[in-house]
Amino acid sequence: MPNAPGIPLALHPSAESIRLGPADVILKKSLAEKAFVVCVLVLSTTAFINLLPGESGVEYEEQGKFYAQILWLFLYVVMLVFARKRVLELLRLLWQNKPLVALLAWACVSVAWSVDRPVTVRHFGALLLSCIFGVFLAFRFSLREQLRLVSVALWIIIIASTAACLFFPSYGIRTEESTTGPAWQGVLTDKNALARLAVLAALILALYFAKRVRRVAALIGIGLLFFLVILTQAKTALVYFILAMLAFPFVRAVQNNPANRRKIIAFALLIFGGLTTWTYYNWENLTYSLGKDPLLTGRVALWGLSMTWIADKPFLGYGFEGFWSNYYGPAADLRIAAGWLEAPHAHNGFINLWLDLGLIGVLLFVLGFIITYREAITLTTTTKSVEGIWPVTFLVFYMVYSFTETNFLSRNDLLWILYVAMMFSVRTDKPPAVGLGEVA
Repeated sequence: MPNAPGIPLALHPSAESIRLGPADVILKKSLAEKAFVVCVLVLSTTAFINLLPGESGVEYEEQGKFYAQILWLFLYVVMLVFARKRVLELLRLLWQNKPLVALLAWACVSVAWSVDRPVTVRHFGALLLSCIFGVFLAFRFSLREQLRLVSVALWIIIIASTAACLFFPSYGIRTEESTTGPAWQGVLTDKNALARLAVLAALILALYFAKRVRRVAALIGIGLLFFLVILTQAKTALVYFILAMLAFPFVRAVQNNPANRRKIIAFALLIFGGLTTWTYYNWENLTYSLGKDPLLTGRVALWGLSMTWIADKPFLGYGFEGFWSNYYGPAADLRIAAGWLEAPHAHNGFINLWLDLGLIGVLLFVLGFIITYREAITLTTTTKSVEGIWPVTFLVFYMVYSFTETNFLSRNDLLWILYVAMMFSVRTDKPPAVGLGEVA
């Protein structure tokens, strides 16, 4: 069959078989499949992980949580069962994204020079399976369906976390921080994780608000999520929440007025540039007013010291997840110098990736991100659907949070799974073609 215009040859048979095959065999997603995806998304946030036997913390990272490893292995086996009839097409779709394949290959090759080979081997296996699940998510579900599944997963976590804090405060509320008072962490492992998901949920509600669907309910939900972020005592998330709500109207304006895109972006840059300048000159007063120190609770020291270790191996790094692998590993001296003995990573996506995979790994990631972002912008300007701006919204959220909290290439992690799914969805969900699984 001749290849359709604009569709890669290797990708076309897969998309063709998905869209034109028997609906009851290929297109229809069972309730069990959707429930499974939601389950994986929930667990990928570290929700309920504290209920599993085993110790957490840096000093136990080398061995990992045995029961958690068994659980994730089981989940990935179930994924392969669901995808058993389309495994070759799924792998063919993965192969289409050369920057991602190159990045994964580089992470695999880093075993050769890793300072902690057992950890690199084990964690790379989990990373690869996480990527395959992201491809599976894009392969089986359209952007609209993905947004719904993510929404369900987030609300399960938020409702469960609220219930845990109200009815089981010894489990859901952390009271160790005497300087800031009790901090809600819910069913997650720390307060920042809960606050981060609350910000993401608020962005999704903003999408539905823009769609003019139950706008009053959406506004009430955003207000409640803002209150939840306050209860977590996560000041960084509070700032991100406010910035996200300020930035969203500009994203929507770009979608509604693509011809004036440059003027809208220039106006947005002018406003946020002014805010950035004001923040720079009032940094100390701002951080103190938020109950934070100007060094961001040790993050600035951690970043500066990390650059010293990066200078020793600037191009290759220390191997995938080898640098921070355990309490007595290569990062031990850095943790002592920074005064942060429990630091699990660099708290900056680019610095952490540079430590792991060197400058080459950083460049490969940046290349893939730029390509994905450009395709997301194209999708935003060529469709009026609210789902069309979900990729851009998520990518900006992911990038902003990477500067202080999240890391790239995180195994069994919600944000990394969604990022991988986004890399493929922005290519296959473009109009006028029907999105993957949209017919169902």
